[in-house]
Amino acid sequence: MPSGNAPTVRQRRIGSALRKARDHHSLTVATVARRFGRSQGWMSMVENGLQVIAPDELADLLDFYAIEDGPLRDSLLHLATHKPGTWKRAYEYRISAAALDLASLEEDAAEIRTFQPNIIPGLLQIPAYTWKLMSVSPARNSRNARTLVEFRMSRQQVLSRSDPPRYTPIIAEAVLGNQVGGDPEILRAQIQRLAEVARHEHVDLRILPRTASEYLWLITPCHLISLRPPGRLTVTVGDHYNKSTFVEDEDEVASHEEIFDLLLSATLSRTASMGLIDEIASQS
Repeated sequence: MPSGNAPTVRQRRIGSALRKARDHHSLTVATVARRFGRSQGWMSMVENGLQVIAPDELADLLDFYAIEDGPLRDSLLHLATHKPGTWKRAYEYRISAAALDLASLEEDAAEIRTFQPNIIPGLLQIPAYTWKLMSVSPARNSRNARTLVEFRMSRQQVLSRSDPPRYTPIIAEAVLGNQVGGDPEILRAQIQRLAEVARHEHVDLRILPRTASEYLWLITPCHLISLRPPGRLTVTVGDHYNKSTFVEDEDEVASHEEIFDLLLSATLSRTASMGLIDEIASQS
């Protein structure tokens, strides 16, 4: 769906924290709204992540709830202050709100962990590979596909900036031999791209070998994105054919982190993974 005023992860995190603070003081929405000089509807929308709140207004609310300087206050104010990059605003109303939210999290990430059992992760795809993926979707016309390819390529800028996030993608070994569009040249170029990126210090690319395929069922394709301080927020983003799902519950995200660590323990080492990719690249 086109992007618009859909709630973002940041808005939902702020709203959840404010709701917990209000409950801690045993106050109703109506009471806080009256004392704070805002409508009950506005307060309710903020708590449900449906209303953007300005940093100065958030600071006043945090003062009202006696939330003093510290990690929680710093984190919430950081989340409220974040502004999307210019390139991202250019895609507003052309790309789904969920996709824009994912890109926003990547832009502010200290660490990105990805599990992909079926295809090359989006942040590592070459344009021809992405184009083949997008072009087979029954819901996409050529114009939409072109926009999606451009957007995915622009997201990759996060890995080449001066302060990139730590990136740990886990890719199933079978993916390295899967041709898209029946074109061996695309796969050859894609493997070469993996070989190049895997050598970056901030990239810890891991291959889950065929001999460990029993691990594939543990979790669907997903990203674990941890924002850099003072953001202090880790989110699971699930990849599905026609949507992305965002999981923000701390206990559920923690369970996903445990599963990712389990998957990581079954992968080839970084050196062995790079060696396998290099071997495939040399044979192609």
